[in-house]
Amino acid sequence: MLKIRKANFNEFLTDVMRYNELVGPTKESKFSKITDINQMEITRHTTFPAKKYLFKKKQTLLEFKKQKLTVPEPKHDKKYRIIMGLKRCDLNSIKRQDIMFTKETKDPYYIEERDRTILIGYHCPEPIDEYCFCGSMELSDFYDLMLYDREESYLVEIGSEKGKMFVDKYRKYFWDTEAFITLMDKKIETNLNLDKKELTNLYEHKAWKEGIDACLSCGACTNLCPSCYCFDLYDEVDIKDLQSGKKIRNWASCQFQSFTKVAGPHIFREERADRFKHRIYHQVQWFREKHGMNLCTGCGRCIRGCPTKINWVKILNKMEVPED
Repeated sequence: MLKIRKANFNEFLTDVMRYNELVGPTKESKFSKITDINQMEITRHTTFPAKKYLFKKKQTLLEFKKQKLTVPEPKHDKKYRIIMGLKRCDLNSIKRQDIMFTKETKDPYYIEERDRTILIGYHCPEPIDEYCFCGSMELSDFYDLMLYDREESYLVEIGSEKGKMFVDKYRKYFWDTEAFITLMDKKIETNLNLDKKELTNLYEHKAWKEGIDACLSCGACTNLCPSCYCFDLYDEVDIKDLQSGKKIRNWASCQFQSFTKVAGPHIFREERADRFKHRIYHQVQWFREKHGMNLCTGCGRCIRGCPTKINWVKILNKMEVPED
């Protein structure tokens, strides 16, 4: 265990910025590239997650001109990117994204961004509001470095070889300490907890109606989710030059009726009820059945950012398994 003194923290960040791309939570409640240390609020739980830095919101996968295909080169300068102030829910969501883009499918675009990124977490001492339910989602330690707030310093836990190399590079800012972190120190007690995670026999439960009736199918929940990874592919062609264009990957949402529309036209999940249930089943059951962990990490953004404040956690908790 190491520590970094708060009195030296801004100096440390300034040094990091000198040779790396620094990203952190800002007063605008989003993760942004930091150009001024005063922009960053390391304790802030952002409305918008950091996943856009790894899984791009809009990305050109290839370009074509006549019969020649080319893959565009990355636009970054190969610097390391340091994402600072990630909360435990955000870090665990990146772990889920890693499963999908480095193991389930080896996505070269994601892997390149991931390889040059160092994840530095900030441990929440308590939930930020009534919508957090991370305490019930069995989150694991997943970070390069994790900061724990103490009165005059941050305790620093190293979680990977990449984190150790980073500390070695900036060793003058880190001090040895006899302090230590216990399992209780890592625990976050939340008022909202997801008690119902086995949904096998609940698909037709009448309690779903509360959420379905309030749902606008606007996609805010999936757009704000740090774990969701749905996307569409489409061709972008200039009408003046039909032999040239791009293949684009763009974030999408399972809550849009158009998401499952195919040639015909046929829509696999035409009804709002099916789309509403699909997202939640994927978050807390289907992903777990395949990968051994929930896709959802309990950040609460989907409830917090919902225009009608649909609290699907409370809806699930009051469901009872119907008797045979």
